[in-house]
Amino acid sequence: MSIKLYLPGSLSVKTKGKHLFEVNGRTVGECLNHLVSLIPEMKDVLFFETGEALAMRSNIEVSVNKKRADEEGLAKVLKDGDQIRIKKNVR
Repeated sequence: MSIKLYLPGSLSVKTKGKHLFEVNGRTVGECLNHLVSLIPEMKDVLFFETGEALAMRSNIEVSVNKKRADEEGLAKVLKDGDQIRIKKNVR
């Protein structure tokens, strides 16, 4: 299953200027993990450790098909052709 994942320009330093990635996964979390496997530096940008698990950083906003994925978060189920957009909020 192919999902398009868009990153903001503010993260282009980590991705060498690349903003669009084709990732695979059934959920938002699986797709973000695929991104981290491609660019390991993204792990610290997107996640923080909570004991044995990883959680999304509070300054990261995720949307799927232009709708915020807040309620379901990383567990949100995706379908082929969906688009994930990451936004990094400045605090």
